[in-house]
Amino acid sequence: MTPPNTPSSIYFDSNALIYVLTAGPGHEHVVEALELVRAGRLRGYISPLSYTEVRGFSNTEPYPPDRDRAALALLDSPSLVQVEFSRFVALEARRIAYTYGLKNPDAIHVASAVVAEAEVLFTSDKQLVGKGRVDGVWIAEPYELGDPKLFGN
Repeated sequence: MTPPNTPSSIYFDSNALIYVLTAGPGHEHVVEALELVRAGRLRGYISPLSYTEVRGFSNTEPYPPDRDRAALALLDSPSLVQVEFSRFVALEARRIAYTYGLKNPDAIHVASAVVAEAEVLFTSDKQLVGKGRVDGVWIAEPYELGDPKLFGN
């Protein structure tokens, strides 16, 4: 089976958002999905964990204020729904980490997508993509969304 061509909601893993800032592989599909979220044609979710992970620069590089502002503007988009990191999400992440053999930050993202009832989780993390579908959420590399109705007036 494959991820839905016309999902109603997407959870954005931190690396998908980092690729938007750095023009990384597949960023075009993430940008397209974010535009649909801004237009109200798709629900978009993120975790507060992304505020730590999405910078577009490493800890060893000189601090780039412009890139940092761009990262915060992306994360602060009023169109993106933040899935709060509650006890419930933490316990889901704990279960998912053990069940699927994931690192804790990855499990937090997956648990956040599950709790939000997102249809798809966009990520370029090969370990996550290899899991396929987890608790009702398709985990997929960013892909072109295919229904012209999403882009219609």
